[in-house]
Amino acid sequence: MIVSFVALFVALGGASYAATQLPANSVGTAQIQNGSVGNWKLKSNAVGARKIINGSVGAKQVNSSQVQLRVASSCSTGAISAVGLSGSVTCTPTVGNEYGSNTAATTVGSTATQVASQSLAAGSAYLVMAYPHVVITGQSGQHVEVDCTLSVPAGSGTPPPANPTTTTKSFAADLSSTHPTAGTIPLLLPVASSTSVQPATVNCTQTTTGTPAATVAVDTTLSAIQTASNN
Repeated sequence: MIVSFVALFVALGGASYAATQLPANSVGTAQIQNGSVGNWKLKSNAVGARKIINGSVGAKQVNSSQVQLRVASSCSTGAISAVGLSGSVTCTPTVGNEYGSNTAATTVGSTATQVASQSLAAGSAYLVMAYPHVVITGQSGQHVEVDCTLSVPAGSGTPPPANPTTTTKSFAADLSSTHPTAGTIPLLLPVASSTSVQPATVNCTQTTTGTPAATVAVDTTLSAIQTASNN
């Protein structure tokens, strides 16, 4: 009986000692039963980014209501304004780009004189506008006509624009004194899309009845607004 109690005491004491006095680094992967470590056994904040294998967290491991997994589509025109939980996108129209310049006064004669130029980027249609401001100084009794042309050369595309696009308007004045006479010539031109860069230009000429020829100075604004967005 005594021997039995001693054996039982040693057995219980040995198990207790083994559970509380494990040597350092004695428990490894082989000593841990598969599936035996649960969530409650992990210390808070114990698992960080350095403990996660790169690329091991996928769609099933994240909360799709908080993490956007993938954008599933794109906008053929306009821009993305919102992305749904499923990756679907909402598109919204975009405001076209606007290009413009403002030139200083240029003296024009009987041959075409360029008073403004603006490069138009490829891939879009445009509405081009110019407002040449004409100031005429001459002799009383003279008749002066100023012709201004807004033009864009034929670009390239499929099919290519067939011909250059131009518009011409005039300002005429009968001078009654030597005081300057002024006026504005509004020019408006729709331009088709091209796959190459196109220059928009304003050229002006003047014709004077009588001598000497009147002095004509022209300054202008030249602007272009996209009417079809670049892709």
